[in-house]
Amino acid sequence: MVTKPKTWVALYDMHYPKIDMPTFNAAMDFMRRNKIEGLILGGDQFDNECISHHTKGKPLLRLPGAYKRDEDGFREDILKPLEALYLNKQVWIVGNHDHWEHQLIEEQPELQGLIDRTESLKLRAKDWTIVELGHSYLLGKLHVIHGELLTGIGNQGGTFPAKKAVELYAANVLAGHTHSPQSFTKVCPVERVQKWMGHIAPILGRVNPGNLKSRPTAWLNGFVIIEFHKAGNFNCFPVIVSEGRFSYGGKVYSEAD
Repeated sequence: MVTKPKTWVALYDMHYPKIDMPTFNAAMDFMRRNKIEGLILGGDQFDNECISHHTKGKPLLRLPGAYKRDEDGFREDILKPLEALYLNKQVWIVGNHDHWEHQLIEEQPELQGLIDRTESLKLRAKDWTIVELGHSYLLGKLHVIHGELLTGIGNQGGTFPAKKAVELYAANVLAGHTHSPQSFTKVCPVERVQKWMGHIAPILGRVNPGNLKSRPTAWLNGFVIIEFHKAGNFNCFPVIVSEGRFSYGGKVYSEAD
């Protein structure tokens, strides 16, 4: 008897409040209409411009009350709808933008215990699995990471981050961070069966946020559907969402549905 695969959804790089809500709403439409085993938030859930080292000394980019306002908005706009799905498993990967909280505490240790959204959002108490920056979450034969290790100084990624992911981890890898979906297959000349793939996820954040000043990018809105079957094997489907709409498995999903 053939068993049905277990479906996971990975949402990467929301950069709240710079999120593209039509993309998020289309992903929610998919999750509400299908049986989903688990959810992964793949890092950079928050943009954190208000505490970024990039905006230090630039008060116009650090609006009063922005840190709390962003957290309150995320709780209402994102976290509550996701938790209302009552999924079996929920994973929160800490991205480099999320980690700027810890950089702030290094400069101002008196804030320790106050600046940590995994605590203030009560994620552990609500059974979220927290994956710290630089670590991976193993799901079947797939290692899920944020992907900050795939870029160099100044967050400048190479042309093929999917290739770098496979070469670094010597395993199947799903990452985000660079916002431009791609995949790469690694083969070994002395191993004819085992092959590895690296996947880079599209972004839930805006593809043209104000700080880019409209310079061209290869960023695409979307998310990732992963279907697991026998022995931890899987199929990874990056989904591109255009104007809040996409198709998968012969069905159309959209923010309006």
